Amino acid sequence: MTRTEVEFARGRQDIVVTRQFAAAPDVVFAAMTDPELIPRWWGSRRFDTTVEEMDVRRGGLWRFVTRHREPPATPYTFWGVYHDVVPGSLVVSTLEFAMGGPGRLQLVTDRFEAGPDGGTRYTNVALFQSAEDRDGWIPTDMESGIRESLDLVDGLIG
Repeated sequence: MTRTEVEFARGRQDIVVTRQFAAAPDVVFAAMTDPELIPRWWGSRRFDTTVEEMDVRRGGLWRFVTRHREPPATPYTFWGVYHDVVPGSLVVSTLEFAMGGPGRLQLVTDRFEAGPDGGTRYTNVALFQSAEDRDGWIPTDMESGIRESLDLVDGLIG
């Protein structure tokens, strides 16, 4: 299993996630854009996820609801718009979080680049409206959720 790197650089308004997968970019891209597979990795093992809408194309909408597996099963709703989609290599979308508060709106770029070994270098950049908004997410345990979610993706494609 490849380690996931999560970077919270001081004073910046983004979070940068990188991960190497052994599968080709089109395989990783498919796992991360297939509405049937999203519930198997989105939000980590702590949550059950329902895909209410997912139209992976420029101008398409997406909406996921996650609920804690342990009571209380609080729902958390995320949604956005796809701004650019290049099959097998790029997804640019917004992510909004229904709970509000700092960092509820992000511009997210997912890149799937072929590596020299036939694998994929995956890079996710979540750009927040301010460094303060970004910093509001750090204490939420999101880092462990990111790592676990990408481990689950790896298990799907491995």
